[in-house]
Amino acid sequence: MVQVVFSPKWFWGKDIFIDSIALLVLLLIAIFATKCYRIKKSRNYLYLALSFYLIALSFFSKILINFTIYYQVLHTQMIGSIEYTQVILKSSEILAVSGLFFYRLFILLGLFMLYSIYEKQSMANIILMMYFTIISIFFSKEEYYIFYLTSFIFLGVISNRYYQNYKKNKEKTSGMLAASFSIITLSQIFFMFVNFTKHFYVVGELIQLLGYILLLVTFIMVLKHGREKNKSRHH
Repeated sequence: MVQVVFSPKWFWGKDIFIDSIALLVLLLIAIFATKCYRIKKSRNYLYLALSFYLIALSFFSKILINFTIYYQVLHTQMIGSIEYTQVILKSSEILAVSGLFFYRLFILLGLFMLYSIYEKQSMANIILMMYFTIISIFFSKEEYYIFYLTSFIFLGVISNRYYQNYKKNKEKTSGMLAASFSIITLSQIFFMFVNFTKHFYVVGELIQLLGYILLLVTFIMVLKHGREKNKSRHH
């Protein structure tokens, strides 16, 4: 079966909960960016919203894959029928392959779009990055580290861009944004090496959770700051 589930059995369900938090954070930011686009009509807000919607869709795909496979494996263990187990595992493999495709497609397209907002793109650069993205999606069923390496590169560039913004404006929220993306970038390193031990998957998930919690705190602070600005304008 295609290797999709890297989680140790004792961590089953916990990774779904962690990914659900990430999904919620991504959707909140995407909805906020959509509202900003409707007000300001800036394309950057539109691209920001689309990128976060795509990454949210990737997490939804991953949650759906894991939930279904965990349920089916546990269910077949309870039933104990060899013939039934073979049917279930076959259907799980079909789900895994299709789900893995959409998971990788959505997250890399989302990261590429987010990366494109902050980096001026030449045609050669776009072609190179799209080539790298396609390789990561289609040609790394077993060499999954290629996918995580691509994610790491995108996230690293995005984190650096946010850090450069922080150096310019010295705003606390800019620093927190850079820190949250840097932590999420760090998590990709552990995901790259899950073949050595599944405990790296657990460490990666926990680090990624920390990054998305910090991203949520940053989002709340931005909202709070925006409301305070609006109140001061009305007084």
